Amino acid sequence: AGLKFDMKYMNFRVRACNKAVAGEFSEPVTLETKAFVFRLDASTCHQNLRVEELSVEWDATGGKVQDVKAREKDGKGRTASPANSPAR
Repeated sequence: AGLKFDMKYMNFRVRACNKAVAGEFSEPVTLETKAFVFRLDASTCHQNLRVEELSVEWDATGGKVQDVKAREKDGKGRTASPANSPAR
């Protein structure tokens, strides 16, 4: 708890020991937290999110929600019950 991204915390090395003898030390290793990098994927995000390279914008009229509403008006869509609401 309390660790920060992209920080080096501790150098250590280990060696095996038994009752008779101790082995050689390992090469030193640094415990560190790597920087966390992620990207938003426009193809899998919510249908009302407009995802661009460095920004995300909510578009309340975008995506599949409009398509479903248009089909409902034509009588070809889902029934207008809360269980089939596109906002779920």
